Amino acid sequence: MMQNPRCTFRPEPSSLAYSPYVRYNPVMAFGFPEIIRKMFVVSCKRCSRDVPAGVQAFPFASVVVSCPLCGEVRRYRPSEVFLGVPNQLVERLTRK
Repeated sequence: MMQNPRCTFRPEPSSLAYSPYVRYNPVMAFGFPEIIRKMFVVSCKRCSRDVPAGVQAFPFASVVVSCPLCGEVRRYRPSEVFLGVPNQLVERLTRK
């Protein structure tokens, strides 16, 4: 009696058992997601670094921000304020 080749059970090799779409990410390494603090920032027009805008909610009026790196004080419109992560150099200067 001959069996149908489509119905037989063949274990797959271990290299084919894993999906190629599964990639390594930091969540797999530590078991918890990395927390990225996002806040309202503006891009400094002189040094082009992301600087915290100093507001907790989205501003509907102009905001005056001084850059801790270059020292420039400038007024930014609400369209120039966005949700993002401040530059690492700026964070280091504001912590000290």
